[in-house]
Amino acid sequence: YHEQVRAMIATGALRDAGMVYFDARLSHTYPTVEVRVADVCLDASGTALLATLVRALVETAARAWRAGEPPSTHSVALLRLATWRAAREGVDGRLIHPVSMEPAPAEAVVRALFDHVRDALEDNGDLIPAQDALAGLLKTGNGARVQRELFRRTGSLREVAAACVRRTRA
Repeated sequence: YHEQVRAMIATGALRDAGMVYFDARLSHTYPTVEVRVADVCLDASGTALLATLVRALVETAARAWRAGEPPSTHSVALLRLATWRAAREGVDGRLIHPVSMEPAPAEAVVRALFDHVRDALEDNGDLIPAQDALAGLLKTGNGARVQRELFRRTGSLREVAAACVRRTRA
């Protein structure tokens, strides 16, 4: 990681490590991991669930690293494709399953993610709140579903934007 960041800065295209825009990166200021893959939650419960799952993913990966387990061998190209598919489909379509790298129903993929990080969720006291938030998300949908339903109902992008602003202020 550090070698790649140094090489990127050495190109002169970036001024410093703060300009490295990986989906997940080590903070150059704090002993944390910064994740930048999602910033479109329309309500606090979705944001809290995302933050909880990201923390659990980081903890799970750190535990695997400490145990000497090898990292995933999936290419960045496949991971980007899975990210694109998730952005397009949301929780209503088919996502790329991170183990098989094949399309699967979104709910099955999300539940597999949840199972993958279950120990970290339990250890941080987040399991029950995360389960409740996940149930709500799967029932009501994410921001993509809300926006699509608003557009179908109103036919107006202006109304979709206004409704999203109202919802995020609540």
